[in-house]
Amino acid sequence: MKIALVTAYFYPKSTGGTEKYVLNLAKRFISELNEVHVITVGISETNFYECIKVHYVADELSNDNDIISGKKPSNNLEEFRKLLEDNRYDLVHFHTLTPAFNIYHIQAAKELNSAIHFTAHVPDITCLHGDLMKFGKEPCDGAIITKRCLACYISKKGINETLSKCIAETAIAVGFPKQLVSAIDTKKRILATLNKLCDKIFLFTNWQKEIFLMNGFDFYKLHLTSQLFDKELIPQKQSKKAIKNIAFVGRISYEKGLHILIDVFNLANRKDLKLHIAGIVNDIKYYDELKKISSKNSNIYWDINLSAAQIDQFYKQIDLLVIPSITYETGPFVLYEALERSIPVLANELGDMKLWKEKGFEIGLYNRKLELEKILNEL
Repeated sequence: MKIALVTAYFYPKSTGGTEKYVLNLAKRFISELNEVHVITVGISETNFYECIKVHYVADELSNDNDIISGKKPSNNLEEFRKLLEDNRYDLVHFHTLTPAFNIYHIQAAKELNSAIHFTAHVPDITCLHGDLMKFGKEPCDGAIITKRCLACYISKKGINETLSKCIAETAIAVGFPKQLVSAIDTKKRILATLNKLCDKIFLFTNWQKEIFLMNGFDFYKLHLTSQLFDKELIPQKQSKKAIKNIAFVGRISYEKGLHILIDVFNLANRKDLKLHIAGIVNDIKYYDELKKISSKNSNIYWDINLSAAQIDQFYKQIDLLVIPSITYETGPFVLYEALERSIPVLANELGDMKLWKEKGFEIGLYNRKLELEKILNEL
């Protein structure tokens, strides 16, 4: 079978959980004697990454709101379509739904009679706010409700909850501004089209499945999968060694909650505890802010954009991994990496984190910043 894996994020331009999953999936398909290509964005000619053929189409960098919202196709659609026509894939498996690869790209692949699979790696597939956090404050049930979702979407602009609700109610009543009022209907249309076009949709968590079903997806198309594929993690008996080195591993972006961890670590003021950060810089401004608030603490250590081999060495020096994400996670991949190495985890209780604890893994959970501070003080 000839397979294309389509993703807006791939090595070596970017590194993260999605990139790692796509790479591992490609290797798995190849081991099953399939021909596998990756299609991503960039200006390079077709080349190879770890012996996998990688095709590039132009990234979508337009400020056109209709493209960004998914109302119309990206400027790279014809380039993408030609790539599909030239290769005639049996299966096209999409891993991102962004301006660079939106619903029109999936439609193009379907028109060429390819089987269509989609894997949902992030919450913003179904959420306009992007993180399944109501008004950025508390977990949402994920149901798309026009007035509520529009108000929450408006609040993302920095407007308080009360005023956001007033603006949403008024905008819906008068039907203006049209682009704002139509945002929820556009999201619903995209999701309905995604459901119609896909033969299979892969999800990593039970909470994702509940949300997709709630929003009209066909039950028989939804398939739970694992970022570990067929590998089974088994809880190991933990040694009771002292915790002296805690760590954060992952993207340096606001939703990952590193600012909360640094703030709490500074407040704890533990001279006998070190915080090691292995980060992938996605947001330069946010990164600079974090460097500033951590600069006076000599017990905070930064390592940026480490290689896979360096990350492996990094894990060997830590006693506890902290996952302070303030949004729902579909993993994250660093959780699996820690569990594989029998490293204890401390995580904000969102998504499926509690399920891993119930399976017997050493995972501490907290719900509020004060709880995190209390735990750090008691380590």
